[in-house]
Amino acid sequence: METAQIVNFAIAAFLLLFAGFCWVKQGTLVKGKGWLSRADAPKMFWINMVVLVVMAAYMLVIGIR
Repeated sequence: METAQIVNFAIAAFLLLFAGFCWVKQGTLVKGKGWLSRADAPKMFWINMVVLVVMAAYMLVIGIR
């Protein structure tokens, strides 16, 4: 494995771990407001979940090539 592939995998793993943490805690970080629960910011929660998972998947697919 090249260094770039290792870095991509590590960042993708971190993003997935953070998404999992947010899912388990049912909250998310919101700029300027800090940690908000899913009930307080449902749209931001789902936007963050989708963005984190899509970015991680993209990095993993690019890293496999």
